[in-house]
Amino acid sequence: MNNKILKGSIIVLILALAVLSVSMVSADSNSTSILTLSKGGIVINYPSDWGYSEATSPDSIMAISKLSSIDSAGVGQVNINVEKRPIEGGDFYTFVNNTYKSMQYDSNFKLLSSGAVMLGDIEALQYMYTSNINGTEKEHKAVWFEKGGQAYVLLYSAPVNQFESNMYVFDFILSDIRIT
Repeated sequence: MNNKILKGSIIVLILALAVLSVSMVSADSNSTSILTLSKGGIVINYPSDWGYSEATSPDSIMAISKLSSIDSAGVGQVNINVEKRPIEGGDFYTFVNNTYKSMQYDSNFKLLSSGAVMLGDIEALQYMYTSNINGTEKEHKAVWFEKGGQAYVLLYSAPVNQFESNMYVFDFILSDIRIT
């Protein structure tokens, strides 16, 4: 009798493990994988529900967007753009701060915050602001750093109602970025 109970227990255990492994494979196939993009001395990792997109800035070295937000022109409405600019008119801090001073006089932009942050072991500047262009209100988070006499900026932009829910991708990229 104990032998039958032992055999029954083993069969139940094997069935439970089979069901568990099938559910783990199903869950894993639904998860988002991580992709890598390397360009212009920057290497980023990002989730596969985001992809390469067209940038609207001539200084852009790479742009990714949430795939579901890319329009017919290939531009994402929820995007992360990486730009590289030569530092002009003084040092890095003066250059970056002058970029945002001009926004003070443009009613389409509203500076929310600014300050120093660390990007790994690199000192950086962070600016958060909103824009209203052609009736579309967006929120932006820009993180600037200097390397080799160039100013780099990682700029996350999204419509205000989608900004917070997609911020985790920008934060992930910032926490994992490699600068070569």
